[in-house]
Amino acid sequence: MAEEQISHAATDQETQPSEQAEQLLRRQHALQEEARTILKELDLINMLRAGGILRVMGSFAAGLMVWRDLDLSVSSPGLSIERAYEIMYPLFIHPRVKQIRYLHQSGDFKESGLDERYFFMVYYDLHAQAEWKLDISFWLAEGIRPEPRQDAIEQQLTPDTRLTILQIKDAWYQHPAYRTRVSSTDIYDAVLQHGVRTLTEFDLYLVQLGKPTRAGSQ
Repeated sequence: MAEEQISHAATDQETQPSEQAEQLLRRQHALQEEARTILKELDLINMLRAGGILRVMGSFAAGLMVWRDLDLSVSSPGLSIERAYEIMYPLFIHPRVKQIRYLHQSGDFKESGLDERYFFMVYYDLHAQAEWKLDISFWLAEGIRPEPRQDAIEQQLTPDTRLTILQIKDAWYQHPAYRTRVSSTDIYDAVLQHGVRTLTEFDLYLVQLGKPTRAGSQ
């Protein structure tokens, strides 16, 4: 949905990549199933459509999930913050929502290089030891937010590039520099636009961008 692997040593070396690939793909599938459960349990589709045109975004839509994070984007020109809070109210009182953070990224607080939005980060306990972060953006600009980068990623993905991206994201997502100086966009661009296929190649790509590598600065 977009809106909706003669000697034992040699054998080990040959089978390990396939085993790792199967594990990554199984986890990706399991995370998508959890995300679908959350969408249904919280009635998020119907709830957020009250604010405008909803699109489920990011790694869920592209089939590139490595951790529990779900991006939801609402094109809602002219929406007031009062109305946004009304729409979000069921999450504020939900017994398994442990925290909600809000960033007012409009007007005087608009973030440079980013369209105006009301941005909510919702931390939801699906079940024991399965905390999800839901990033919910109400975009305030006129028109429907098309996210051309998202569309391009989905159109360019192949089974090989999807697996490469999952492998790199898996190696990176707990690194201190991830999400601050290195992003998922860097991984997507490296693999889909620059032919990166290994972690070492990705490190070299980051050096060219002046960004930290896994063994570099923290």
